[in-house]
Order: sequence, then structure tokens, then C-alpha cells
Amino acid sequence: MIALNKTIRLFLDSIGRRDEYEFYLDKFQSERSACFALLCPDLGSIEAGAEVLAFDLHFLLRLELVPAILLCGPDAAKMKEALSVEPIFVFQPMDQGSVPRFIQQSRMAEKIPVLLGGTHSLAESLAALLPEIANRVHFIRAAGGLKNEAGELLPYIYTHKANPQPLAPLEFDYPGLVRHLFEDFPSVHVSITSPINLLQEIFTVKGAGTLFRKGSEILLFHGTGQADRGRLLNLLETSFGKKLASEAFLDDVAFAYIEKDYRGAVLLEEHPAGLYLSKFAVGREARGEGLALELWRAVCENHNAFFWRSSISNRFNSWYSKQADGYHISGKWQIFWRGVSIDAISGIIGFCCERTEDFQ
Repeated sequence: MIALNKTIRLFLDSIGRRDEYEFYLDKFQSERSACFALLCPDLGSIEAGAEVLAFDLHFLLRLELVPAILLCGPDAAKMKEALSVEPIFVFQPMDQGSVPRFIQQSRMAEKIPVLLGGTHSLAESLAALLPEIANRVHFIRAAGGLKNEAGELLPYIYTHKANPQPLAPLEFDYPGLVRHLFEDFPSVHVSITSPINLLQEIFTVKGAGTLFRKGSEILLFHGTGQADRGRLLNLLETSFGKKLASEAFLDDVAFAYIEKDYRGAVLLEEHPAGLYLSKFAVGREARGEGLALELWRAVCENHNAFFWRSSISNRFNSWYSKQADGYHISGKWQIFWRGVSIDAISGIIGFCCERTEDFQ
């Protein structure tokens, strides 16, 4: 990762947590595409925020991350005209000259390359550029991320499985376009945000827009005998950042919900009060993608009563409290329950307080 001077560090600190932006910086700078990401704005986002966009993209250049802007469709000429007032942008039609060379020359000149799609649609232009030119696409929309019918921001939209909430009407079929992109380029990262929230969307786990996902395939194992225990143990240790004292606890697992690529897992054990959720792990690469919520929904759909404990310093406890019927704090633990009978609560609190830790 490049050395960050004090000014850049202070600006990044204002965007998000240091461990998060350092992780993403290292990840982005290690990628080998011609540019960091393709940015696809709508006319409203440029007319309202060309100056903000220029500032943010100049900051990305200082981080040695070169984005490219893609202008397509009937508003492309108006968008080019609006961007032309900012000297940081340079322009080239996609079908005139080498795109990688144009991006490299822009990088050397500390300019932002703007690709003009001409008569090609946005879908056609993206298909011609992915994944060699970039493996990330950020749609920039004046209205920001996508919203449900109540006007609330949706952090995730699934393109190949049912969404829990219906979308508000859209001026452009972003989900349909992304669905086709995923079929041809399954590894591409696609999100949509506003110009003012672009950097927060890029450098934080929570983001500040809507992330598009195909939707995960969650495998259900009865016990862990049929699971890949080596991959599961690696997931647990990397997710918690600790070494396991022993793997013997896996023998007590009654149900294991595991994402098919072992990027996340939930482990549950039998208990007279219901089930004890002993582990909830999501790998760092998968954080911010909504996998935790998919795993949680799978558990809730199949089990009415379960409980779990969490360190009182866990920053996800506020989310846990929203999912639980109640909680109790005892020593270093915050104990949560869902669907557990009132008569069993004191027993599960005692169980959680007395249970030894599985990590060293």
C-alpha cells in the first residue's frame, strides 16, 4: 500500500474506519485492470455535482487509483459539455484508438479519462470494456442508491433471487442491465450511489448506496461431517482474527449454514431452550456484500427459537439487538435471544456465561 501523508490520512479518516479503508486500498491497488473502476453517471448527477465529482476523482488519483468515466446514451453530449468545464477530464471516443493506452496516458498526465460510447448503449459499451479495462462498475445517479416503495435506501439488490422488498419505480432498468452483466461477467462488482457519497461507497464496508449481487447459495449441513472442515476452520479463524483453541466444538454442531464458497457460515448447537448460535462468521472479502443478512435470513426461516452471545465490545451489537426479542449483559458478554420462552431465559444466560471460549 502507498504511504499516506497526513492530509490524505485525515481525509480518509473523515470517510470511514481506518481498518476498512486500508483494507480496500490494499485490495484495489493490487488489482491488475487497466483502471480502478468504470464510473457511469447520469445527466442529473453531473449537472448537480460535476465539481464534487472532479474533487473526489482527483483524490483517487492521489491514491494511485485511476477511474474512467463512461458516457453513453442520448445525454452523452450534454454530460461531456458539463464535464468539459473541469480541466481534470480528458476525452476519447471508445472506437478511436486504444482504450488501455488512453487510460495510461491520462494516468501519466494526472487526468481522469472519459470514454465516449457514441451510438452504443450503456450495456454494449460495458460489455466491450469488462473485465479487461475494469472489474468494478459504479453507476452514479443524482438520486443516489435504489429505494423501496417507502423511499428507504436498499443497501443490496439481488439480480438472480427474490428481493425481500419491492423497488420504487426507476427511470432506467439498472437491475435488468446488471442481471445481464452478471451472466457474462460473474465476478464484476457493481453498485450505484450519488456523486457526494462515492468515496464512502468505495472505502467503507457499509457503503453509501446500493450494491448489486446475484445472491448467495447457502448450503445447509446437518452437523459438519459432510462439510469441508479445513475451509470452515480457516473461515472462522480469519473472520474472528484469532486461533481456535480446539476444533472439538464442531462435533456439537447440529446445523451449519455455509455459503458455497466458504465465505460465511452460521453454526448452531442443540439446547433444551432451542438452539445455541455458537458462530456467525463472514470473511473479510465478503463484508459489505450483504452475505451476513442472507445467512441470517436462512437461519430465521428455518428456526424459531435460538440464542447467542457476543462480546460487549462487538460493534454489531446494535444490529443484534434489533434482531433479538431481548438481551442481557453479564460481565464481558451480551446475551441475545429470539423466540425463547420467558421461563428459559435465566437458563440460557447461565449457559452463555459458563461456556468456555473456543478461541485462544
